[in-house]
Amino acid sequence: MGEPISGFHLLRVMGSPGGIIHVREGLVISATTPASPGAESLLIRSGRVSEEAWNEAYTAGAPQDRLAAELVDRGSVGEAGLQVVCLSAVFDAAFAMALFGIEDSQPEVIGPNDVPPPLPVRPGIPREWLARETTRRLTITDEWRELGVTPFIRPTAVRPITPMQIGADQLRHDILVKANGRRTPRDIAFALGQGLFVVLKEISSLVSEGLLAIAPPPPPPVVEEHVVVVEDERKPPNLPRRRPGTSRIARLLGADLRNGK
Repeated sequence: MGEPISGFHLLRVMGSPGGIIHVREGLVISATTPASPGAESLLIRSGRVSEEAWNEAYTAGAPQDRLAAELVDRGSVGEAGLQVVCLSAVFDAAFAMALFGIEDSQPEVIGPNDVPPPLPVRPGIPREWLARETTRRLTITDEWRELGVTPFIRPTAVRPITPMQIGADQLRHDILVKANGRRTPRDIAFALGQGLFVVLKEISSLVSEGLLAIAPPPPPPVVEEHVVVVEDERKPPNLPRRRPGTSRIARLLGADLRNGK
């Protein structure tokens, strides 16, 4: 790995699926996880940046850690807009990791031969802010869970989708189009280039309005001579396995970041 870079390390978060948080001088500059779209997906899938423009900027700027500058200099995206997307990606990744479950974490030093995150937040996000926002979002998911909305559902539009009438309803319309009973909220988030938290929020609203239906979970598997494994009916189906208490998860994340300064 080479000699570590002073003040720069990553926190490898173990879970299902877990993720990686990059820290510089005590500030979070990047967070990624397979559970939610990163900045690249948010830019390209949403149509903010074309795939061609991204590839050209990446080829020219990524090797010199200038991807953000290349995107802005080429007029592909504004500097302020790019920072908003990068911030959103970090907050959404921390939320998604905690929502799906954090089992453990391990800080690792960064050496000169390690590849830095392509679109870091500059100068970075205070760990306390990230922890508070993660707690707030996890608390809100408890309300959604009462509607049956979890990261594992596969919602279906209740009736055929009509052409959109109001531009402000674009995201709601797009979610209804993608909700075909096969896609999870994560799948929809990646397809639309939107954050997982935002998509779950809109799905919850659409469910409460009767515009989306949540299919029942698949039946338990049949094992050994047709013996059916029956789960406790009192337990809500398809809930993520995570440590109890949303504030505890956020404190764990904050404590790990503090220890890695």
